[in-house]
Amino acid sequence: MVRRGRYSGLDPEAFLGNIRHLLLNDPAIPVNIQVEDINDTRKLVTVTVTRDEIVEKEASLLGDFAKQARLPGFRPGKAPKDMVKKRYAKEIQQEVRQKIVSEAYKKAIDDSGLNVISLVELADPEFPEAGDTVLKFTLDIKPEFEVPEYKGLEISVPKTEVTDHELEHARDHILGQRAEFNVVDQPAKKGDYVKVSYEGKIGDELVADLVPEQPIFGTQKNTWEEAGAEHGPGVKAVVEGIIGMKAGDVKDEDETFPEDYELEPMRGKTVTYHIEVHEVRERILPEINEEFLKTFQVETEEEFNNRIRDDIKSQKEQSNEQSKREQAAGKLAEKVEFPLPESLVEEETQSLLADFMRRGMAQGATQEQFEERKEELYAGARDAAQKRVKAQMILTEVAKKEDLKVENEDLNRAIYMEAMSQRKKPDELVKELQKDRQRVIEMQRNILINKALDFLVKEATVTETEPEEAHSHSH
Repeated sequence: MVRRGRYSGLDPEAFLGNIRHLLLNDPAIPVNIQVEDINDTRKLVTVTVTRDEIVEKEASLLGDFAKQARLPGFRPGKAPKDMVKKRYAKEIQQEVRQKIVSEAYKKAIDDSGLNVISLVELADPEFPEAGDTVLKFTLDIKPEFEVPEYKGLEISVPKTEVTDHELEHARDHILGQRAEFNVVDQPAKKGDYVKVSYEGKIGDELVADLVPEQPIFGTQKNTWEEAGAEHGPGVKAVVEGIIGMKAGDVKDEDETFPEDYELEPMRGKTVTYHIEVHEVRERILPEINEEFLKTFQVETEEEFNNRIRDDIKSQKEQSNEQSKREQAAGKLAEKVEFPLPESLVEEETQSLLADFMRRGMAQGATQEQFEERKEELYAGARDAAQKRVKAQMILTEVAKKEDLKVENEDLNRAIYMEAMSQRKKPDELVKELQKDRQRVIEMQRNILINKALDFLVKEATVTETEPEEAHSHSH
């Protein structure tokens, strides 16, 4: 956030950390302040501190040092000021600069009346031997906007009844997970697993040479495919083509890729896949008998079906709760436009990108793959960040208007949840938070935003639609 200066004796990072400590007993420095607009939410504040004021501050600090100084041949605090000044010149100069910048910053905020969100930059201050000191602070400020009407937002979610088709699909999935696969000498049926080799060509050119980073579309030796699988990464021509083939069979299948396909060399091209089957394993589903039901801690097939229905219903309810919150935030944000502070948007963008990369790498993505899509990923993260920052700013105002508060039990619950997600003991996390005030403030802010969201949902008009009519809402 703050550019570290290339000058000696003043560290802007340290200065920021010390602002609270600067409510000193000695009088603050009077300053001359100028505010210039960089844009609607960013200001350049120029503060001039006169030479007289600096001399006065140096004299005051020299007095403080002299009271504490321990110099050989003198009792503590009794050494002549000239000797103290000489001995502690560097420390006094550093302290003077630190206090001048910090007090000037505090006074600038108080006198300008700006509602500051963040200090974006402290330009390298110069402290000339003679003459005044000019300090330049770039600040992002809170935008002003009217909070739109937030009660009675219209939200729609699909009904949570479970259809027979959904029950059947979930049952098949559970049975499929417990299926056995036996080697058979017969043609593969949908759902069987097939050991297969294949090679794709466009004319005489190998697809493996055109898209080496995606070997699944090129050449594969002895890979397993589920015959007729509707979902999954497999090549459609191969997955569909192996139905009806048995061990030792060979054939060619064509697949034409769309004009807007993500892999450029394959756009609009027809690929011929040469397929060879090595082994077919028939999928045999388990019987729903007493032994099977016991593993689910139920006694009858009806209880088994009810357990599945309850699970599906519970997932739908959870999904609906999330959807209500996303819709409420989105609908509210649509009602008002205002400029967003750039530093908040950039911070949120980087946070979203870091999360995305962490999840991607956990699933096996490489740094190179992120690099290739860098611009596209950044643009997507920035768009999401703008929506999130805007919603958070409005929700913070809703929380103020409704006088929502963060109670101790809210904070305790949040700490417990975060400790669980990080696999730490709550006590360990509390110790970390005691040293990191900023993290606690962030936690409280998130609790408040969530309370505001809960309030919006409670006050909203919710319509339940038939599942096929429901639109997917994303915020």
